[in-house]
Amino acid sequence: MTATVLDSIPLSFAAAEFQKLTHIDLSAPSVRAAAGLLEAALPIARPKAMYKVCYIYNRTEDGVDLEGIRFTSDVLSQNLREVERVFPYIVTCGVELDTVAISPNDVLAGYMLDGLKELTLRQAIEHLKNHLAETYGLDTERMSTMNPGSGNRNVWPIGQQRQLFRLLGDVEGLVGVRLTDSFLMTPNKTVSGILFPTEVPFVSCQLCTRENCPRRRAEYSGVVGLAGH
Repeated sequence: MTATVLDSIPLSFAAAEFQKLTHIDLSAPSVRAAAGLLEAALPIARPKAMYKVCYIYNRTEDGVDLEGIRFTSDVLSQNLREVERVFPYIVTCGVELDTVAISPNDVLAGYMLDGLKELTLRQAIEHLKNHLAETYGLDTERMSTMNPGSGNRNVWPIGQQRQLFRLLGDVEGLVGVRLTDSFLMTPNKTVSGILFPTEVPFVSCQLCTRENCPRRRAEYSGVVGLAGH
């Protein structure tokens, strides 16, 4: 099955949400010049998402197979033990925001652009979840996700990004996301993973000890997999 691409994702910008994320008051006189950057960047922002519908035909204690591609993680296998259908995905803020010209000496403008990318990514993720809910009869409150390299890197090694990209197909050609030699993704505000329905919510953040992460969606619990709940 080929991947589905979502490239007409509506965006909205709320100053309050931006301030909460960046701790920058856009009405402050000291940032008015840099704030003009947002006005220029918003019209060209084009976030994108792509996903596949996959069924698990083979699973072991240390991994699962999706369309003949092996994903090795005992936590992933444990979380999917009651699941038959999953949704591998990639969501990105889009390459367009990387074309915004910023002076390398303008630290504030660079920080504000990074915040805009983060807000754009968050809205794209919610759009994907709502799309999956409407298309496949899922409940957005009962969706969980695992991400390669998130949390304890031994939980689902970041090197498995390569398998995820291979499963999804021409990722760079379809949504502009490129995988580097160190398995990071560009644009930098991009996330990938496997989304699945579950009765017990799980996100990789539960296994991550990094403090003050702007993308944290759950408190650290140290619980490995749904079975621990």
